[in-house]
Amino acid sequence: MTKALALFNDKRVRDWIYQAALLLGLVALTVFFVRNASENMVKAGIASGFDFLWRNSGIDVPFVLTNYTRASPIIDLFWVGVVNTLLVTVVALVLATGLGFVIGIARLSSHWLLSTIAGAYIEFVRNIPLLFFVLFWYFGVIAALPAPRDSVSVFGVAFLNNRGLTIPLPEVPANFRWALAAILLSWLAQALVSVWARRRKDRTGQDAPMLAIGLTLILLVPALAVTWASLTTGWDIPVLRGFNYRGGFVIIPEFVALLAALVTYTAGFIAEIVRGGIQAVPHGQVEAASALGLRPFQTLRLVTIPQALRVMIPPLTNQYLNVLKNSSFGAAIAYPDVVSLFMGSALNNTGQAIEIIAMTLAVYLVIGLAVSAFMNWYNARIALVTR
Repeated sequence: MTKALALFNDKRVRDWIYQAALLLGLVALTVFFVRNASENMVKAGIASGFDFLWRNSGIDVPFVLTNYTRASPIIDLFWVGVVNTLLVTVVALVLATGLGFVIGIARLSSHWLLSTIAGAYIEFVRNIPLLFFVLFWYFGVIAALPAPRDSVSVFGVAFLNNRGLTIPLPEVPANFRWALAAILLSWLAQALVSVWARRRKDRTGQDAPMLAIGLTLILLVPALAVTWASLTTGWDIPVLRGFNYRGGFVIIPEFVALLAALVTYTAGFIAEIVRGGIQAVPHGQVEAASALGLRPFQTLRLVTIPQALRVMIPPLTNQYLNVLKNSSFGAAIAYPDVVSLFMGSALNNTGQAIEIIAMTLAVYLVIGLAVSAFMNWYNARIALVTR
């Protein structure tokens, strides 16, 4: 008894006991809810399990980037929703980050009009619900575009109207796969050259012509690869037949409206993060850069932004996760993401509520954890190392 009491008085042992008790309580609570739900489903005559994923879907999807058809199983419908969610999320992250940086830097500009416009934009966006932006872009902007017969022509091969943007589609995309491989290898080479140049400068003090190398590997090689693929590939050009265009690929208005809403909304929050990060850099750093003869743009690029990133990354991570979660607002305008397709159409057709909701939650959880892990890794990589 005395030994047990002495062992319990050890803080480490006591902490382990508390954690084990909490874990057992959570497991017991989970088992209770699962058994209770299972019994209620049996009484109500509701089937359980994941066999429904291999049933015929029978659902038409207007925006598909996979090989899905209405004759495909429901699991393929699920992947269509996941791909569409990832597409709008990734594109929105890139565009919102770029726009947010521009607006945040403009907010700190000494030019009164530019700073005032950036500040007004930030205050407007941060006090308006995201749903307003989604509906505004969908009903207020895209719905006001002309009908297909009066489409806005882009070089006679792409056509913009209130049913979306119809663009040419390569008949055999093999050359574009080679072009993509060339672009990825070129960007990888640029990253390796940057590492080599930095180590070389640390070792010898000599600068490499990184501007010329970067322009070649980042811009020239991709441009040449895309041009070669475009010229050597046959194209399916959209043609107006009846009341709409046939052929090509249609970027549906729901995608454009959701993307525009996510970008314009999130950019306002990112702009404030950028402003705060830049102002967190000690002014002495800017004065030191000026004393070394650096121009304002060089100071911003080489001194201010690298140090501001250490402050900006944690709140940026939160905004990136918000973009992922806010993509579910596409259900308000019938954008075929994982919520609209799987928790909407598939759930109505099958009635497998628990399984479908669990899979949808797992998608957001896995993607969110992946984004958090990457941003935490990057944050640790750029952190200031002190003794």
